[in-house]
Amino acid sequence: MIDQIGATSTNIASSMEQTGSLGQDVFLNLLIAQLKNQDPLEPMEGTQFVTQLAQFSELDEMRALTSGQEGLKNYMASLNNFASVSLLGKTVEFSGDEVAHQEGTSTEVEFLLPSDAAQVTVYLYNTQGNLVHTIDKGPMAAGNQTAIWNGTDESGQPLPSGTYRFDVLAQDASEGAIPVELMQRGLVREVVFQDNVPMLRVGDRWLSLPQIQSIQTGSAG
Repeated sequence: MIDQIGATSTNIASSMEQTGSLGQDVFLNLLIAQLKNQDPLEPMEGTQFVTQLAQFSELDEMRALTSGQEGLKNYMASLNNFASVSLLGKTVEFSGDEVAHQEGTSTEVEFLLPSDAAQVTVYLYNTQGNLVHTIDKGPMAAGNQTAIWNGTDESGQPLPSGTYRFDVLAQDASEGAIPVELMQRGLVREVVFQDNVPMLRVGDRWLSLPQIQSIQTGSAG
């Protein structure tokens, strides 16, 4: 009896070494060997037999699920990599408080209002943090909004090309502050992969795909 069970165990070990799992045929052979060599005075109960079958079924399903999840993970990673490369040369929009300005041109400032505002004011700052221009937009509705900066300072003098920071103050009818999400645009100039995670270089910033909120064709404004 012991020799038969030992031979079955050897076959099981060999199968697991070759395939990395316990196959159904091998498992059934183990159960048959147990039934043939069980003590007649203490036979295996039906519930014990069913329990072993259930355990094997659960183990098999778990292995199949793990394998499927790994395959799905690799598939999604491939899709992300493909999507990130396709963004090269395109303009993307993401959360940020900077705007690229070219002297002699107007620049669009974008932001998102979560609710209607009774008063909206946009402030532009230079790289030294000094306020250079103020735009009074008055009341504005909830949603994506823009303000056009003509590129001048408060006295109407043209400002040089460069990166400027902006802020938006929004208030409701009771003059309570409304949170504003600041948006900026940039051209995707480079894509690199860090630990199989795509990172996009937009201007001087590196962004991940979840940080991108919208995609446009053409160059950044």
